[in-house]
Amino acid sequence: MKRFSRLALASLGAALAVAGACAPAGAQTVDRIFVIMMENQSFDNVIGRHDAAHVTLADTPFITSLAQNNGLATMYFGTTHPSLPNYVAFIAGDVFNTHTDNPSCFGVPKASGPCVGYKDVPTLVDSLENKGITWSAYFQTMPTTGFLGAQFPSSVPLYAQKHNPFVYFNTIAHSPARLAELKPIDQLKGDLAKGAGAPQFEFIVPDQCHDMHGQSPCSDFDPLLREGDKEVNALVTKIEASPAFTADSLIFVTFDEDDYSSTLGCCDSPTFPYGAVYGGGHTVTIVVSGKHAGPIASAVPYNEYSLLSTIENVWGLPLLGKTADTANVRPMTDLIP
Repeated sequence: MKRFSRLALASLGAALAVAGACAPAGAQTVDRIFVIMMENQSFDNVIGRHDAAHVTLADTPFITSLAQNNGLATMYFGTTHPSLPNYVAFIAGDVFNTHTDNPSCFGVPKASGPCVGYKDVPTLVDSLENKGITWSAYFQTMPTTGFLGAQFPSSVPLYAQKHNPFVYFNTIAHSPARLAELKPIDQLKGDLAKGAGAPQFEFIVPDQCHDMHGQSPCSDFDPLLREGDKEVNALVTKIEASPAFTADSLIFVTFDEDDYSSTLGCCDSPTFPYGAVYGGGHTVTIVVSGKHAGPIASAVPYNEYSLLSTIENVWGLPLLGKTADTANVRPMTDLIP
């Protein structure tokens, strides 16, 4: 399988985006959105990557094929480093000057050291509920619904709180009804089986053995990229085969940031300490439409703010935080057929 260079894919995206730009923003009726959040890999690590020791063995055959046959943002960036502020940017439209992966101030048990918490800040959850749109989030290895611990198990953080942005907001962490929507990933299958009754927005987070992040003892777990590729394959296949996925549904496969190989960024990424853009690096977002319209590529710069803006745009939700900056943060509507 040919490995595509960053420049070649960006050029392809620029050409194809011209046709995609002709469609009016929000033209598609969207009944359900799935977001699969992966971790810490650059664009060139994920698209067309082969095992260095076995050049005929593809590390990411499913994700690469998915990118070649669906919507691909060739110039997608993490908003910043490290993980947590990227997740927060996605559900609240701002990083709130957060530059750590510290545990939630609303965790149980209470954090003994420095913590991160946001009080009375509007989030995507507020926007969805105010519009009557149902939602759930699913976390692999989370032990119980609404779990507020910093990690699980206690010895090895396979489930990591830093990858669950919802529990950093008091309006969610202190709400039993909202905590009930933060579920172990085992509940995903049953919810998908509900068809039209399935949550309309579904946020899915593999654990640190399956999200390409790499966590001892699974950092050598059937090479990291291949294990993550198999997980994405399983999730996308399960979603597409379910009655919850229709011609009007979308799946986003995205990465929070790259592998710290750069601080490239765009779209109102933070700047510090002296005006330099501190982005999360060049990474990947793929958009799968139930219409299966074939390959679409876009070289428009995007990041987590753009992904949030896309959801706001197609569902007519209020623009949160940086997504209100329409000059710098554009919705990814050119990738939706």
